[in-house]
Amino acid sequence: MTSAATNPPSSSVLIVDQSEATREVLRTVLQSRGVSILEARQADQGLEILRTRHPNVVVVDLEDDRSEADKVQAAFENESREQDVSLVLLGRVARSEARDSDHRMIDKPYHYGPLIRTIEQLLHRH
Repeated sequence: MTSAATNPPSSSVLIVDQSEATREVLRTVLQSRGVSILEARQADQGLEILRTRHPNVVVVDLEDDRSEADKVQAAFENESREQDVSLVLLGRVARSEARDSDHRMIDKPYHYGPLIRTIEQLLHRH
């Protein structure tokens, strides 16, 4: 069992997902472990929060529309590199050749347990 003491002080996660249910599950579990949560429904809101609040980890759900997902993926990859932020992309992800060790791709459908463990592992790197 993971306790709040296992996460670095003042660690924060930005969740960018249109699904209120997904944001609620991640928020509830991570907050119970001492993590501050930032949320956005839309990619543009998420990018603005990333630029201004500098979370440790960003979780982005790429929606089914591939044309938009590619643009969203590229924007978050670029911004997360500039901000030195770990990135978790959910969905059908285009695999670029150069990958950062702090970027994770998780295909849908996914289970919350492994996703939360991935987020916690990335938080421990900061």
